[in-house]
Amino acid sequence: MEEQLMSVIGLRGATVFDSTGRDPHRADLRLHDDVIDTGSGPADEVLDLDGHTVLPGFIDAHAHVGLLSLYGQASWSAAEQAGYVFRNLRESLDQGFTTLRDLGGIDGGVLKAIKAGLINGPRVHPSGQILSQIGGHGDMRPKFSDEPDNPGLGGGLVRNHALCTGPDQVRAAVRNQFRRGATQIKMFVTGGVLSEGDPLESPQFTVEEIRAAQDEAQSHGSYVTVHAHTDTGLLRALEAGVRSFEHASMIDEETASALQRSGSTVVPTLAVDEILASDPAAWGVPDHLLDDLDHLHTEQRRSLTMLHDLGVSLGSGADLIGTEQRTRARQIYLMAKEIGLANAIESATRVNAELLRISDRVGTIEPGKLADLVIYEGDAAEDPEIIGTRPPKYVIQSGRIIRRP
Repeated sequence: MEEQLMSVIGLRGATVFDSTGRDPHRADLRLHDDVIDTGSGPADEVLDLDGHTVLPGFIDAHAHVGLLSLYGQASWSAAEQAGYVFRNLRESLDQGFTTLRDLGGIDGGVLKAIKAGLINGPRVHPSGQILSQIGGHGDMRPKFSDEPDNPGLGGGLVRNHALCTGPDQVRAAVRNQFRRGATQIKMFVTGGVLSEGDPLESPQFTVEEIRAAQDEAQSHGSYVTVHAHTDTGLLRALEAGVRSFEHASMIDEETASALQRSGSTVVPTLAVDEILASDPAAWGVPDHLLDDLDHLHTEQRRSLTMLHDLGVSLGSGADLIGTEQRTRARQIYLMAKEIGLANAIESATRVNAELLRISDRVGTIEPGKLADLVIYEGDAAEDPEIIGTRPPKYVIQSGRIIRRP
């Protein structure tokens, strides 16, 4: 990857999806230092982009750059894990993702390394450890183990779930994540897809426990987002004041309507299911869970369409796992098949920026915003499948050309 700082860059003749609700249109753009500019005059470099598509830099609102394996990661060295994390970050930026919200595993130290220029990567919003109910999704201990804590995943750089019970332990866990540099809190309130003993419909944490996390996060000027596949756990989180939801994969119309009335945002996660279904044996998915994966695949799309039709705000998250996270834009491609390309792009740009509370700086192509852009060869308005099926030609972050031919 090439990284070059230019004082003025001109972009000429592209089709622009600016994510403001405006139709795609042909336009010239000017980037002055790290922002989109309205000025005129000579440029240090001009990119002739006739026949290309320019979009805001993508945002993945559900990333796990430190979740490298579903099984056995605790035995890996900290150095190996750090290498894979840094590679996942570099490759995310190379795919056009200029911002990531990491929902469990890495702490603020990674963010500091990126800011210091030690590694190339997106702007990262880390969550630290995910709050997990004892015996619930994220409790990685063997069933009959007397160990008090989860097995470690490599020390401070990659940390797994924080096991807690009761409002006081939840508050302590939240405070500890903010101490380590978290920008928001992630919490499991239902079972998970590949967990044994905690089915998807199983609610986790009480309203009081979830409210303790939400109140504590608000005291830090932040928020809680919850993993919630099914109705009961999701409704508990709504009652506790949570307004950010991951998955919402298998919900009924009553729950979807409650999300709409509350003004909540839901982040669907389609890309990870495609990966798991493509080669379940490689990921260690037991045969008896394959039917669950197929059912989830169908239900996710039903729920997504219902939420979209009701007008619920939809973000976008790939939820990728593994050591080679090279298909983040598949999430946009898969959502476009369900809700249309323009909506899928806005989910991965403007809506995600609003969810992460950074829409004053990124998420749309407007004067004064940071010059985060992703550029594809081809006209996405005519051929929407260029997004998610091929790599971008250029990636620009804060006015720096990170990727070029």
